[in-house]
Amino acid sequence: MPFCLIAAALVVIAPRTPPKGMIKRVCIGWNGTAESSSALRGALAWAQTAEAVRVLHCEDYQRRGPKARDVIDYLSFHGIKADSVDFPPVDRDVGKGLLAACHDFDADMLAMGAYSHSRLRQLILGGVTRYILEHADLTVLMSR
Repeated sequence: MPFCLIAAALVVIAPRTPPKGMIKRVCIGWNGTAESSSALRGALAWAQTAEAVRVLHCEDYQRRGPKARDVIDYLSFHGIKADSVDFPPVDRDVGKGLLAACHDFDADMLAMGAYSHSRLRQLILGGVTRYILEHADLTVLMSR
């Protein structure tokens, strides 16, 4: 099991191929959970020095809790200008949609919450965390 799924910590996962340069474009995956809130706080230092920041959310995957607009306000409070995009799932897969939205933004980094499901649910439904761990080609900051 990946470390980020068992530890209550921030984990930075490097891409398989080295990044082209410094982190300049940051995406924040948002779904209103405590895990995504923790990732948001963990990404503040990167977001403050980034050229562009985008909050990515999928209305189909939003949990109870703060909405993307609240995240934009939080970032603004910290002096960070950001926009938000409601991305669609790709082939009914939110993880694929999230990664596609990162690529559309030409992101260097994705900050997101890591969430672990039961093995049966993962087998049947898959999961956003699992998809990103297996397919991400950019730096990922995960928080659980």
